[in-house]
Amino acid sequence: MSDPLALLPLAIAAGGGHLGPFPAAQLAAAGLTLLQRSAPLVRTLAGKRSAILLPSGPAYLVALAASDGRGAVLLDQQASAESIAWQLADADVGAVFTQTALVPLLPDGFPIVLLDEAPRVARVIVPGRQMDVDLGSHHGLALAGDTATEGRDEDCIIAYAASGRRTVRTHRDVIAAGRAAVAELLLTPVDHVLSLLPCHDPDALAVCVAAPLLAGARVSFLQPISVTDVATAITQHEVSMLAGRWHTASGIRVTAVSAAQGMEQLRGGALISDV
Repeated sequence: MSDPLALLPLAIAAGGGHLGPFPAAQLAAAGLTLLQRSAPLVRTLAGKRSAILLPSGPAYLVALAASDGRGAVLLDQQASAESIAWQLADADVGAVFTQTALVPLLPDGFPIVLLDEAPRVARVIVPGRQMDVDLGSHHGLALAGDTATEGRDEDCIIAYAASGRRTVRTHRDVIAAGRAAVAELLLTPVDHVLSLLPCHDPDALAVCVAAPLLAGARVSFLQPISVTDVATAITQHEVSMLAGRWHTASGIRVTAVSAAQGMEQLRGGALISDV
């Protein structure tokens, strides 16, 4: 049997980090519980991909875990409804994890899972059926596996460029990128990383989210970005690192820098916010 930690959401859960106010393991447990308690969702997703249309935050990990190892299409909230409908069809998506405010971007009648109240409860809406699913009061998962295991060579995340070009990354790809970032950035459990990029960006998901969580650190999000809001977050929440797409000596790349260096670069316009 394949090591469970070869799946990105479970590898993240095993790291012991926090996403927003929640332990990552609690969020992953909520996603798995959603599948266990919603047979209609399981049937809807059978043989298909999932999609995630959510703001960056704890619900994103719930959705990744509930995707159950299948490829998840990362949808941009700023995309048009027509573009999103095309992506759903092109990727053969069975259901979308989203929030009520974003439902108008989706085709009428498309199967959805509303995660407005995750990780406490989810609402599954599929043709002919609507049900609220109690996701439980989990404190986490009891995971047994090799934390150094390589990820599976199966689809993990899928993203579309504005041109329509599709990029697919496997669990192996994202876990390896996250571990490489942990080593490069010297991330530790005492770090609090403030991500200035959205989770629908595959590089941001790997470097700004997966890497800190694999290291047992805390991840928070801030969008839209202003120098004042970032400075306030650093002071009030003891942020140690800012993660984003920066001008660096080696070119534009997604990485994290110290809070002090990040503020200096923000004031100098070195952050690239367009993804």
